[in-house]
Amino acid sequence: MKIKAFYVMMIVHAGIAVHGATEAKRVHSTPDEVTLFFHGAELTHSAEASLAKGENEIVIDGLSPLIDRNSLKIKVTGGAVVSAYEFSVDYLSDGKTNPVVRKLTDSVEFYDKKLQQTEVDIEINGQLINLLQKGTMKNVSGSESGMSFDELVKTMDYYKTKSVELKSVSSENKEKKAAYEAEIKRLRAKLNDETVKNNKTAGILKLVLNAPIAVNSRFTISYFTATAGWTPYYDILVESTDRPVKIVSKAKLRQTTGIEWNKVKLTLSTAAPGNGKTAPRFSTWFLDFRNPYFTRDNAAMKQNAFSYSLKEMRASSQVIEEEETLFEAAPEPPAPPNYRYIVNGAEVDPDTYNSIDPAIIASRMFLNREQAGDAWGDDVDGVWQVELKHSMDDYVATSENMLDITYAIDVPYSIPGNGKEQTLELNTREVEASYRHYCAPKLDPETYLLAEIAHPERLNLPNGKANVTYDGTYIGETMIEANSTLATLTLTLGVDRRVSVKREKVQDFSSRKFVGSEAEQIFTYSLTVRNGRNKPVQMTLKDQYPISSQKEIKVALLDRTTAPSFNVEDIGVLTWEEELQAGETKTYEISYSVKYPKNKTPDF
Repeated sequence: MKIKAFYVMMIVHAGIAVHGATEAKRVHSTPDEVTLFFHGAELTHSAEASLAKGENEIVIDGLSPLIDRNSLKIKVTGGAVVSAYEFSVDYLSDGKTNPVVRKLTDSVEFYDKKLQQTEVDIEINGQLINLLQKGTMKNVSGSESGMSFDELVKTMDYYKTKSVELKSVSSENKEKKAAYEAEIKRLRAKLNDETVKNNKTAGILKLVLNAPIAVNSRFTISYFTATAGWTPYYDILVESTDRPVKIVSKAKLRQTTGIEWNKVKLTLSTAAPGNGKTAPRFSTWFLDFRNPYFTRDNAAMKQNAFSYSLKEMRASSQVIEEEETLFEAAPEPPAPPNYRYIVNGAEVDPDTYNSIDPAIIASRMFLNREQAGDAWGDDVDGVWQVELKHSMDDYVATSENMLDITYAIDVPYSIPGNGKEQTLELNTREVEASYRHYCAPKLDPETYLLAEIAHPERLNLPNGKANVTYDGTYIGETMIEANSTLATLTLTLGVDRRVSVKREKVQDFSSRKFVGSEAEQIFTYSLTVRNGRNKPVQMTLKDQYPISSQKEIKVALLDRTTAPSFNVEDIGVLTWEEELQAGETKTYEISYSVKYPKNKTPDF
């Protein structure tokens, strides 16, 4: 009896232990905010769960499996404290149970059977055609006395009829085979996409928390992942040379974080977090004799410490204290004011006005009874006028600090996790530009129209490619370099064949002669420029003379050379800048001499 009672007590205690054990509660999180860098992204998720007093185990899923675990930050409201946490990757595969995958698999099997049957029919039909041919030839040539004319006609008619019938069936079978193969290929490609889509990995976060009281808590999880980024690029639109240049800033976004970004608050940043770099410092450089049997690397080792800062989380809960007001008697409620509501110049009803999302309002103004009386009558108590945002410029707020430029986007944005680029327009601005024609005929006989923008650093344009369009015609691609040291941003708008330049060698002023042990050769070129446009143009013309790298070779620029606007003597480049009137033609000359030992020939 005592043994039986002992076992009963053990069973009771085991039942209590099992009943008291708390299973981990699983909650789903979604990304709410994303800060996207050129290489990488900072994601902020949110989730909610009810906690019991004491120790709780929570499993939060929906995170990216590809995160930098060192950057993981967790915030919990309600006074709960995270005593331990663990991040892991959950490998999910619901391809077998997914109804779309099952349907595609069944369709592939169905058409596979159809294809096999059709291939059998083609093979049998081919054998019948061969048998018909051989049988007919045997009947025609097999008889010793030969076939009569009537028998031959009947044999030929039968052969023709059956041949047409069999070949028609063969043609139909080949068409069926091609159709089945194409359908199987299409279905298998779709099945592969669905299989990849439904065989995923997901990041999960296991938390152990202690709550002082039973409370509903909100979790905020943030982390860095390298599997996303954005690239700036631009559309540069030039209508004419008397109008400003329009620069449309755009961004190409991509992400393969393993999760979908649905209606997140998106911020683009030019910062480079997680680059693992620290400012370099010198250590003592010891100089010693070289040991032929041992070499020592004196280079300082780079620090790979990850330095990363997440932006400050906003408070997830607020306590608002309201003062209580006591009334001796409830007064009669006042009549509602007679307001009118104007949205983008059109009157709307109060329900429509109150349903407007504040995020899309560009400006709001109220007109009182006196201000609105002239237009709306004395019975109107006031007019609310609202202008809504009408372009991406209204939704993107650009800010700059010491290290980066950020573009905060007010409108919720969605980016799929398939890695395909999404295009987002950031802003549009017009900048003044000066236009000029440029030609260096020694290198290229074409004359180019250029647009120059002064002080490009004031535009805060990150490095990126730019598509240039002039007068509605796509010109080509150029590059905007934010770190360039040039004072102007020069854009090539294309070739203008109405401004022509011709470079010719002037034989009368080009010669070669010998003086003592030296030879002297003179080169003279004429550059003829013609403005075929019906208005003046600013022309920049360049040519070059050689620079000697040997003391035995002497180069001199001669007086026949037309006085240039600039002469960069280090590289031997002459520049002429002048305004050419409509239809005007001008000629410039460059003449230089080269002296060298007559027993040697320079590499002209």
